Amino acid sequence: MEIEGHPTQDLIEELERRGAIRVPGSTSGPQSDTLVFLTERLGDVAGIWVFLPRETFMTGLDDPLV
Repeated sequence: MEIEGHPTQDLIEELERRGAIRVPGSTSGPQSDTLVFLTERLGDVAGIWVFLPRETFMTGLDDPLV
């Protein structure tokens, strides 16, 4: 599936342009080593964590018609 131009991908890219940082993780939360990296890079700042399952991209909207 091609996600370029996918509304969810566009939203993520726009948020990253505004300073958001993409962090790998699961429903248990962000990976702990990534949290250490973020704290070293940004310090202890307030923010919002958003869980975005991979299935969010798998809508079938961008699949070619057969």
